[in-house]
Amino acid sequence: MENNQNMPPKPNNYMVLAILSTIFCCIATGIASIIYASKVNEHYARGEYAEAESASKNAKMWALIGLGAAALIWIVYFAIFGFALLGGLANANY
Repeated sequence: MENNQNMPPKPNNYMVLAILSTIFCCIATGIASIIYASKVNEHYARGEYAEAESASKNAKMWALIGLGAAALIWIVYFAIFGFALLGGLANANY
């Protein structure tokens, strides 16, 4: 059994962020994030600290990419809808 004093702190697995990203944002990037998030604890338990850190960073990255993509899609959607609404209101006055 390894001495716990020599173990670095376990990196965050970002599982909650990964699941929320999958449900509310982008399924493809969310699934990638969940896969990496599930590997963090496994690598850490085996003493593969560099791999655990890498999986943590990848889980966070894919979740944030999903959130960013969803934000971009919503911004574009509301911009198009807003311009269409403004165009309709402008034509209604004539």
